[in-house]
Amino acid sequence: MSHFRQMRGPQRDQTETREAVRELQTFVDRFPNSSLMPEASAKLARAKDRLDQANYLVGYFYYRQRWYVGAADRFQAVLKEDPQYSGRDAVYFYLAESLIRMKREAEALPILERLVQEFEQSEHLQEAQKRITELKAQVQAKTPGD
Repeated sequence: MSHFRQMRGPQRDQTETREAVRELQTFVDRFPNSSLMPEASAKLARAKDRLDQANYLVGYFYYRQRWYVGAADRFQAVLKEDPQYSGRDAVYFYLAESLIRMKREAEALPILERLVQEFEQSEHLQEAQKRITELKAQVQAKTPGD
């Protein structure tokens, strides 16, 4: 709990957050029947979310700087390390946008479709639906005559 209480904001050094995740995960693994499990699990989820948000912000910085390879790597790492990250909709959107800008549209399309499937409400939903339509139109244009 001391590490958890010392966690800093997502834009700051995440050493204490990593330590909190490590210690809380150890507790969860060692004492699955503890009466403290609900609190420990909730705090573990919050700490993981903080780490994911920090990684997302680095990826978003890379995206804004137009370094799409670095951005895509960060976004993919967030999805791999914590598939339950609360900000997945933004990760999906900016990962797909990075892939599109890297001319990897075929990889971007399923990510955008996943965003639309998983999130009924997202600030990125309308833009994602528009992009899906554009990408599908590109695919049809590239396909030789029917």
